Amino acid sequence: METFKYSLDKSSKKYVCPNCNKKTFVFYFNTASGEYLPSQYGRCDREQNCSYHNAPPKGKKAYLIEFLLLKQISSKAVKLTDINGLISIIPTSQILEHNMNSCYITEWYLKTSIINYQCNEFKYFNSENDSIINEVKNIKPPDAIKPSYHKLELLDEMYNNNPIQDNLTEYLKTVFSKDEVNNGILNYYGTGTNHFWNNATVFWQIDHKENIRGAKIMLYDKHTGKRIKEPYNHINWLHKAIKQPDFNLNQCLFGLHLIYEDYIKDIAIVESEKTAIIMSLFLPDYIWLATGSKGNFKYKLLEPLKRRNCFAFPDKGEFINWNKTASELSKKGFNIAVSNILEQTDFNNGFDLADYYLIENTIVNNN
Repeated sequence: METFKYSLDKSSKKYVCPNCNKKTFVFYFNTASGEYLPSQYGRCDREQNCSYHNAPPKGKKAYLIEFLLLKQISSKAVKLTDINGLISIIPTSQILEHNMNSCYITEWYLKTSIINYQCNEFKYFNSENDSIINEVKNIKPPDAIKPSYHKLELLDEMYNNNPIQDNLTEYLKTVFSKDEVNNGILNYYGTGTNHFWNNATVFWQIDHKENIRGAKIMLYDKHTGKRIKEPYNHINWLHKAIKQPDFNLNQCLFGLHLIYEDYIKDIAIVESEKTAIIMSLFLPDYIWLATGSKGNFKYKLLEPLKRRNCFAFPDKGEFINWNKTASELSKKGFNIAVSNILEQTDFNNGFDLADYYLIENTIVNNN
């Protein structure tokens, strides 16, 4: 049974209520010392007619956060890596209690952080000496919102019944043979669309259970193969184009549907969907997957790869972040080696593995 530091007096003593002026007011007292709190703290017993209640302050509210690593980096801050691999720098003053693998962090700090905490256990701490002064509550997590899926008929309609040639495919045919491009696009169910922009490319996110989780639409230049970023970044989603406002997008790795087709092949991970397709043509001995963004190299999306041998090729400038994530995930049984090959080039940040191979291919062909 939980013992609270402050509790309402359970004796028959009653005092004048400051709200209704009836002798129905019950004081709070300190359960440790037995002393009454100042007279403004209490509750009126006339719950229907008055219902006045002035509870003593609870102190600092803090949530229990599980972590993989908690490291002191200065006298005023620690580095915390949570169970999802997210890294946060937290003021020491905001960690009110900790043990080997969890700690209580103030709600005030968590509201400004990227740490998921709202369904976690919480309790209150006295702001003077960090002793517990109120109850511990286990909050029932809210019902998870089920992910939405596109119907297979939609993919079939766009891929087979109403095909549209997209600019990216046109560009790839200037680098590879027509058969190579058709086979590469087929593996990923690449399709064209005129939604949002003419001759755009649809990248279908199909998970390892063959659920179609989403479809990203992007526009490329058919002469250079580069994304159109002016006057704005040409990226959108199919569920918005076909007007499904309640579609709950729950992304997976691009190409994830391929991982069970060959258990012998190692898996290679890049950021861009275009890069995954191009590298599958250059190096078909790997299963090529894409995160879709640098921030999607994380546990939630990588979880289906836990028992596979993986190699990650981050864009230039992102090696340190991806390598840190891979190191943390290795503690959970992942086997992901992160390559720094692009960090050794003279190109600008954002340069990716497809750029590297396309340049090498051009040099070889010119010679």
